[in-house]
Amino acid sequence: MPKLARLLVLGTLLLSAAALRAAATTDPETEYRALFALARAQLPAGLQADEVAKIGWFQRRKTELHTRGAAFRAQHPAHPLRWDVLVLLRYGGEERVRISRRGFRQLLPVPESLADWNRFYFAELEALLAAPDAGAAAREEALRQLIDHTARSALGNPAAAPAAISRVGAWLGTYETEFPRSGRILLLYHAYTDLLDAAAPEQCIRYLADLERRYPRDESLDREVRKLVAGHRRVMEAQALPLDGLWQQLRSFDPVRGDPSRYRNQVVLVAFGPVTYETFMDSLEDLHAQYASQGLVILQVVSFNQAVGLPPEPEQRLHLERVVAARKWPWPILWNPAGHMTLVAQWGFNTVPARMLLGRDGRLVPDRHSPYSVLIPRELARAPDSR
Repeated sequence: MPKLARLLVLGTLLLSAAALRAAATTDPETEYRALFALARAQLPAGLQADEVAKIGWFQRRKTELHTRGAAFRAQHPAHPLRWDVLVLLRYGGEERVRISRRGFRQLLPVPESLADWNRFYFAELEALLAAPDAGAAAREEALRQLIDHTARSALGNPAAAPAAISRVGAWLGTYETEFPRSGRILLLYHAYTDLLDAAAPEQCIRYLADLERRYPRDESLDREVRKLVAGHRRVMEAQALPLDGLWQQLRSFDPVRGDPSRYRNQVVLVAFGPVTYETFMDSLEDLHAQYASQGLVILQVVSFNQAVGLPPEPEQRLHLERVVAARKWPWPILWNPAGHMTLVAQWGFNTVPARMLLGRDGRLVPDRHSPYSVLIPRELARAPDSR
């Protein structure tokens, strides 16, 4: 693709004269702080119920962040902070408004544009790692993003997994050397362990044992790593053993809807997500429309979102009740007041959302990282207790 065409597709390096003038008249440190604040800005509470206004706010924030960020990097091509600005631009590419099956709007990336952006952006992150003037904060964030993206991208692509395991393992070793005992390393261990679990289960078992050996102290990070190890082992064992521990928790949320006897000999998608993660809910509508008539049962666990600045738990629960009343979902919904990550981390997950597909025998399906377009029809076609 010609350079100019690529810039047009990415949509962030086509700079207006106004943006360049703004970057030129603001000192780099001040502009970086403004960009950092913009990247961390939260949706105003007053826009939560207005779909059009909410989507407009996200679009304006992304456009401003990418335009000003690209202007900064063009105006200050030798300033060390250009790398700190780069890592703020993780989510690029064109987006479009999609109307869900029930008439609700959601903002989704255009796949081709997102792929173009990712190729450009992650190559830039690798250039960052090779740059002698990149600061520690930028290097840490670049490593984190490279590890997470590369590991997740290879989960459903067995051919890419061996190379991804090698690259992610090398980056993770660099991260451990440069940022020893960083609390953020937990997310990277999750990503790498998921990749190993999907592509090299025996290596995953050895890696979990190695993590357990390397984090024996009675300190917060060590305890969290050991919880991670226990969660991943538990979810691997769930392919062969009943999920009694999970059902015990679901029954505590609702003794009727969380009763496993209601779902015996059925294929069940247990879907976990925070109440404010609406794209997750729209995707469930799509799965229901596609597979419910063939026998798929959805059990949704909606959790309190503990993010700073969001309403307290009772208000979020009321928000869920309003959403359910408006969308008229036909599947059972459980409310988890303790928070999404608190629940799913017990089963080796660190993602938003998280999903567990259970076969007719009540066990977690094997090769659970494969696409649902493969897993769900396969499980629906199985006779009870065929595994």
